[in-house]
Amino acid sequence: MRRILLLTALLYGYGDPGFDGHRPEALDRPLRNFHRAVDAVARDAQRVLVAIDSRANVIATLPELGDRLRDLGEALAPTTLEPI
Repeated sequence: MRRILLLTALLYGYGDPGFDGHRPEALDRPLRNFHRAVDAVARDAQRVLVAIDSRANVIATLPELGDRLRDLGEALAPTTLEPI
């Protein structure tokens, strides 16, 4: 497992634009594509985690929001008037 992680980290590092002159020509495109793919996954994962966190906060506040709306509905309910 450690070897695979180390190999993946090396491949990702060699795909960085800073290594353009140091990569073998045959591996240039695959390494750059791998680097871009990992960056895209990391960027999208951050967006997903933010969306999940905000959704969890909304779900946590729904009962409180329901209580406030019930209180407001009771306060705004028309009072019954007796006929004259």
